[in-house]
Amino acid sequence: MKQVLILFCFCISLSTMAQQQAGPIREAMANYDYETALGLISKETPTPQLTFQKAQALRGLNRYREALEAFREVVAGEPENLRAIIEMAECCKLSGRFTEGLKSYEQALALTPENKYLQLQRISLLCIMEQYAQARRFCHEVMANDSSTAVMRLMAQAQEGLMRPDSALYYYKTIVEKEPHDYLSVAKLANLHINTNAPQEAITVTEKYREKDSTNIYVNRQNAQAYCLTKDYRKAIDRYEYLVNQGDSTRMTSYYLGMSYYAIEDYYGAHDFLRIAYKYDPKNINVLYYLGRACAKTSWKKEGVAMLNEAINLAIPSDSIMINLYNGLADCCYYASMYKEQVEAYKEIYKYNPRKKIMLYTIGAAYQDYLKDNKNAEKYLELFLKTKPKGEGEDPKMEKGTLVLGEMTHYTVAERRLNTIRKEQFFKEGQKE
Repeated sequence: MKQVLILFCFCISLSTMAQQQAGPIREAMANYDYETALGLISKETPTPQLTFQKAQALRGLNRYREALEAFREVVAGEPENLRAIIEMAECCKLSGRFTEGLKSYEQALALTPENKYLQLQRISLLCIMEQYAQARRFCHEVMANDSSTAVMRLMAQAQEGLMRPDSALYYYKTIVEKEPHDYLSVAKLANLHINTNAPQEAITVTEKYREKDSTNIYVNRQNAQAYCLTKDYRKAIDRYEYLVNQGDSTRMTSYYLGMSYYAIEDYYGAHDFLRIAYKYDPKNINVLYYLGRACAKTSWKKEGVAMLNEAINLAIPSDSIMINLYNGLADCCYYASMYKEQVEAYKEIYKYNPRKKIMLYTIGAAYQDYLKDNKNAEKYLELFLKTKPKGEGEDPKMEKGTLVLGEMTHYTVAERRLNTIRKEQFFKEGQKE
């Protein structure tokens, strides 16, 4: 009896100590003091509960890789621990491990198929992964029993991703009708109107929202852009200046504000904001063009010249790029048996590089072999032969087991081709007589 009593007291002592030690950990976790929590946990004998808390603390400190390892450890030992699986999925999502995160959500849904939170998180992740068709399918399944705006918002996102703007517009409009204070849906709806060339509709939607809240940065951005696109530049400037005063110096805000100033011939204002847009996107031809024009009409005239020259250089591809493109086009035309188009591509190559005389031979041979057009074949082969330099010919070479014809050898072959064409022409003319 005495031994039992001693054992009982010992167990109570251990339990009390564990509770005393767990208390500070819980308190640190509750106060988001994750560094302290991790320090306390490291001093304890590992248990599934402590490993779970460790993973939470690591996630709270954005140490996702370590957090994920800890969550995996918990789930490996307790494969039906729903909370640990969900936390693991969330951690995967935050760390960019989307495929693993999706598998974790599927694992959690296998344990609780009707869990609405998990259903929405799965759809949200599918949208992030741009798997819009699958996201739409799951949205339809959820919407059979749920018509909440949360589901409709995901459906609208999926429809937008599938390039179905009409369907996306329908869902965003429905959301805004149900929840007129949903600023993200208002901004999305306005952006869709802008993208479908209906800026006046965007103005209507955003102005209605601004009657309730004129400060929202996302709605004001769409509102300002819509005014700019309808050429109401002074109204656009008013909206964009408000955004700038609120600390918005993003590329799009700077670009459209600069363009609005340019449109009303306030070139100094245009210069200031297009200069900011240029820092974000120095290779944007539109920015370079309008910034250069604004520079020319203000105090930065030489800089304006440099900007326009840069825009021209970007707008006109280099000769080497064009030659590569037309070479590729010629190959594609050959394999598609589009020989006329192939010859036209060869002509473009020669136009960009007239020093490459061999192209005249290539064009002539193509006319002769593929198009059976001896008249044009003769024309280009004669042009090629006129470029023949004085001197002796050269013998064909072997490179890696392949016969390689030098330019001088091509002149010999061109002469043979011309002789063949002229013989055929002679016999044809003789038969006519």
